[in-house]
Amino acid sequence: MKKTVADFNLNGTKLVMMVWSRKRFFLLVGIIAFISSLAVSFLIHPKFQSTAVLLPAISTQPSKDIVVPNRVKGFIMFGEDEEVEHLLQVLSSETLMRTIVEKHNLFVHYSIERDSKHAWSKVATVYSKNISFSPTKFRSVKIQVLDTDPEYAALLANSIVEIADSLMRKTKQDMALRALPLFEEQYRFALSEIQRVEDSLSAVMKRGVLDLPYQAKELTGAYAAALTSGNSASAQRIKKEMESLGVSGGAFTRYLQEMLHVSQQMKDVKEALFIMRIEAAGEIPSQFVIDRAVPADKKAKPKRMTIALISTLSALFFTFFLLILIDFFNTMIDPEKGEE
Repeated sequence: MKKTVADFNLNGTKLVMMVWSRKRFFLLVGIIAFISSLAVSFLIHPKFQSTAVLLPAISTQPSKDIVVPNRVKGFIMFGEDEEVEHLLQVLSSETLMRTIVEKHNLFVHYSIERDSKHAWSKVATVYSKNISFSPTKFRSVKIQVLDTDPEYAALLANSIVEIADSLMRKTKQDMALRALPLFEEQYRFALSEIQRVEDSLSAVMKRGVLDLPYQAKELTGAYAAALTSGNSASAQRIKKEMESLGVSGGAFTRYLQEMLHVSQQMKDVKEALFIMRIEAAGEIPSQFVIDRAVPADKKAKPKRMTIALISTLSALFFTFFLLILIDFFNTMIDPEKGEE
């Protein structure tokens, strides 16, 4: 009798029957996997997590203060998304990582030979596994540090806070020191402009133009009164004064408007220079520390029960998949079994 290749059927009923017929085997696999994974989890060194939370301060951007002088309020305002991204960039920088590694001798702490090949790559890998930075929905930045020593984890987190602030302030200070001479030159130029306009305005005022609107109004009234009273001599004299006022009045109005404009520029430049000098001193904090890291009193990793459950489920799934493959090959080898 000629054998035919039976179809390999994976319907739900057959799968349930397959599992039920081997229930003791599955139970044994589950028990062994659970006990083994739980035992292995106890070999993993527990790690404690410390967390610090920062709010970046808004950037004052002194170069923009000439146009938007009220940005001086930035000294007491929290940052926006842009400042959060800047802070994250500093926290993730190679400079900060190397500074932390050198300051706390992480080569020794992470048991990495400093003179070994790719030593910095190795320590950077361990560093990135244990230290993470992430933004929150409240526009703050969270620093999380894992370590086998809870005190050391808190120490690293707080050290990162201090070094990040130092790096940001140093960056702003360097930029301010380079730009400060330009702002001082702009300030001196504004002073010279004010002096020039004041001299021009004083020269016009010496010609008798002190308050153009008031003087024009009074002379016009006096001229009309002289004409009404028939005093032609007085009217002629007032008319000459009005003509003289008209000649100097245009210059007075122009210099007065220019004085107001230059004075406003002077005020804006002075405010920007004030901010620039403060930033050049490098004393303004770049962030607000909401939560400083404290030593954890409970381990964060490993979650032993989670490891055991996941490992047990993985073992059962692998066993189930392996039995399906065995049945499939048995069906291919002996088709009569597949028809049973």
